[in-house]
Amino acid sequence: MRSKRLALDSILLALAAAFSFLESMIPTPVGIRLGLSSIVVMYALLCLSTAEASAIVLLKACFALITRGFYAGILSLSGSFLSLLGMLILYRMNSSLVLMSCIGGFLHNLGQILAASLFLGSGSVFSYLPILTAAGLTAGFVSASLLRMILPYLPYSNCSIRSSQFLKGPDK
Repeated sequence: MRSKRLALDSILLALAAAFSFLESMIPTPVGIRLGLSSIVVMYALLCLSTAEASAIVLLKACFALITRGFYAGILSLSGSFLSLLGMLILYRMNSSLVLMSCIGGFLHNLGQILAASLFLGSGSVFSYLPILTAAGLTAGFVSASLLRMILPYLPYSNCSIRSSQFLKGPDK
């Protein structure tokens, strides 16, 4: 059973890395991405464990570091861990998947803005926060909607979800 879990974790990491890499190739306004790898992180958080979700975030940041450089790796790490922390808090509060994902999208962008501000030694990057907030909330909604659609077809789809209410968004 342990080898099956390791295989699943490896597949999830590969999927998160592939989503992250593919998103970097899609032309979008600077700093705005679809956030598809957050679907993988949310799945790991909901259906596996906090440790496995954290490992995916850390290793995905290492992948960004290797493939796109130091700055991309640090931005990935700072945004992803702040996002994961927010989603974990909301998960433990039994919040909806949509709220968890939208706040995760916002916190991811906030973490990246904070890291960029430290790197640049300037707070001027915060002027970009309203645009990234809208993008993060939108991406979070899309990610939650996609995860809600595919979750019943994924392995371990009922393992850590405390109630069916958890999966309902604000529209239900």
